[in-house]
Amino acid sequence: MDQIVCKRCGGGEWVKNGIVRGKQRYRCRSCGCNFTVTPRRGKPEAAKALAVLLYSMGKASYGWIGKLLGVSGVAVYKWVRRTGEGLPPPELREEIQEMELDEMWHFLQSKKTSAGCGKPMIVAHDDVWPGLSVVVILLPSENYGKRSRAATAPISRTTGRATRR
Repeated sequence: MDQIVCKRCGGGEWVKNGIVRGKQRYRCRSCGCNFTVTPRRGKPEAAKALAVLLYSMGKASYGWIGKLLGVSGVAVYKWVRRTGEGLPPPELREEIQEMELDEMWHFLQSKKTSAGCGKPMIVAHDDVWPGLSVVVILLPSENYGKRSRAATAPISRTTGRATRR
């Protein structure tokens, strides 16, 4: 029979402490944790790594990967996010000449109002670094046309391009 060890501290000294759901329960003498001898919950690390790989390829959604692995799309999202938080920030390589931004912010802010299509916008561009041009698209304030723009007007994160000249 396998050696029984505490699931919290890994200690080998325990005492029997009743039965729960038909399984013998043990109490660790070192940390006092109650545990049963059952397999660990959750998906194996290999399944989580496969989910991150499939998502990083760019063509699979959280929902599709979740159906493939038999978990929810939210679980896949959490695996991808946890993996991404542990990575170093990306570096801009010299051979990159053009970058396109995504419109995902529409879904993250509020679905009650539309932004972008059909609304007047103010475009400002400038060279922020030698060879790097940036374009910023701003939504006008509510009083647009009545007086000058306030310095605290909201900035709309819409699609744009940063290109090297």
